Amino acid sequence: MRTNLILPLVKLYSTFFLRKILNFGLLKNQLIRSLLLIGIFVLLSTVSFAIYSFFSESLRTEELVRFLLEVYSSTIILWTVIVTIFLKVIFSKIDGFLRMTINFPISNKERNISIFLYETLISVIIIFLLSFSVVLSLVLVHKLDFIDVIIVNLLFVSSLLYLTLQVISKCISIFAHYLKISKFYHVINLSFLVLIFTVIFNETQKLVPSLATDFIQGSNETNSALLFLQQFHQEYGFIITTILYIVLALSLLSLIIVLPDNSYMANSKNIHLLHKIKKISILKTYILSGIRKTETINTTALMFLATLIMIIFQMSEYMMYTMLIAVFNSIYGFINSQQLRQIMYKFNYNAWKDYAYLIFSQLITIYLLSLPLLIAGLIIIDDYTHILIPYGLITFGVLMIVMAGILFPPYNDNPFSVITSAIVVIVPIFVLGLSLTILNLGVGWNIGILIFTYIVIVEFSIQGLKNIHRRVRIE
Repeated sequence: MRTNLILPLVKLYSTFFLRKILNFGLLKNQLIRSLLLIGIFVLLSTVSFAIYSFFSESLRTEELVRFLLEVYSSTIILWTVIVTIFLKVIFSKIDGFLRMTINFPISNKERNISIFLYETLISVIIIFLLSFSVVLSLVLVHKLDFIDVIIVNLLFVSSLLYLTLQVISKCISIFAHYLKISKFYHVINLSFLVLIFTVIFNETQKLVPSLATDFIQGSNETNSALLFLQQFHQEYGFIITTILYIVLALSLLSLIIVLPDNSYMANSKNIHLLHKIKKISILKTYILSGIRKTETINTTALMFLATLIMIIFQMSEYMMYTMLIAVFNSIYGFINSQQLRQIMYKFNYNAWKDYAYLIFSQLITIYLLSLPLLIAGLIIIDDYTHILIPYGLITFGVLMIVMAGILFPPYNDNPFSVITSAIVVIVPIFVLGLSLTILNLGVGWNIGILIFTYIVIVEFSIQGLKNIHRRVRIE
């Protein structure tokens, strides 16, 4: 394996990301880019100020700081698994993007390692942003008194977990290739990751009350695999813990490099649903253009698995929220129906009709796929608000994600545009939610702002469809 070729590939991905994604669509507009950066800055600043104010008033003793970091460490562990799952979903469709590297003088292992490095870089950035406010506030309040605890509880724990999850994914890839089921590798891998997340989530539900009891009673009786490194640090010190961390991290990295990997270049194919369709319509064609994709079947299987896991771990009240997994596929709705749109461009194209077909096809698909969950939910769930709220979230989520798919179309299954879309969608939502929380407006104002948000989403989506049509017509 030639490291002198791997680093240029990582640089190539970064260059592609900067030139083709950050200068694409709405982000070409300097005002939009500035507003997005301001939104991120305002979000981080507000959260950091709130946490700093709380820490400066409450964190007076060493025991309280250690308790908070142990609790927050479990939160970062959960976020590490979530980020890994998210990126595995994104990079599961990278084979179309990687075809541009097929003619490069590199091996599959070198290509896969370069993708792993870039995926790791994105993970580090996301985890850094998630922990930035807490770390900054602790440093401002206590200077560097607890820097060793911060490094162990946050950096060491999250990075070891991330590397472990990567090794598990590699092993699943080998298993799928050996059994000749590589086509289903991604759904198997994501299923394992969701299972791991559920187990860890269930463990943290027990861990936090136990840590609180220890803190109140001044004892140290809590034992958990999630606290292994933290407890090792308390017993043997920072230097020995660092040596152990380096040994474990290097061992996991060696396994990642040595183990073969066929996950990134798997061929995604369509599934033949029907040989002959009677009474074809435009809406039905839009629906079938998404359902026939392999990733739709994989996502549906993942949704049902997540539901089963929640039932097993006695969290069935929240089982309907797993439908949000299927919402993510809406980002590919525009791309999946692109061939139909090309035909409509030759006739009397109407952006409003196109948008209506996009939205209703996605909603109908998700509603149909979720019927077994709805039937089970009506039987199992006592509080029906946990049935109604997920459907409201699905509607809002589809509107947002379809808009992202229009404004930043993931052509050739480009994962970088999907990541940018996620950022563009998530930041305004958090800023809006934070603003409504701080302002504490009445119900009427909140409903009015929500309706205005829907109008803005629809307007941006329609304008995006019109701009694409105009560009195609000019070309």
